[in-house]
Amino acid sequence: MSEQTVAGFVEEWRRAEEDGDPAALEKLLADDFVGVGPRGFLRSRAQWIARYSSGTVRNASFRLSDARVRTYGPTAVVVAAQTQESVNGDADASGAFRFTLVVVRGAGGQVRLAGVHVSPNAAPAAG
Repeated sequence: MSEQTVAGFVEEWRRAEEDGDPAALEKLLADDFVGVGPRGFLRSRAQWIARYSSGTVRNASFRLSDARVRTYGPTAVVVAAQTQESVNGDADASGAFRFTLVVVRGAGGQVRLAGVHVSPNAAPAAG
């Protein structure tokens, strides 16, 4: 998988997150997707998508910067800085984070997000 393919996929995922688009995320997340939140909680694919379909999470902005892509055949690992202006329910969820994304190309050739791990970023993210 090329770095260009991965970068394009990550941008598509970023837009779906920023827009809170559950239909787009349905297409982008692998069936066995696992998300790890900034406090260590786990979310399944259905739970990750439900944040938006329920209206619980709403983003005004969701930006990535300093993305570093490493490819390993049909798999890529992306580490990036991320900033967001968002709410989770009634709570402000804005902040700066580091993301690790695991991007895979499945047997059918589709590129999917298999996992994401989010960590708080003590220093402001660039960009």
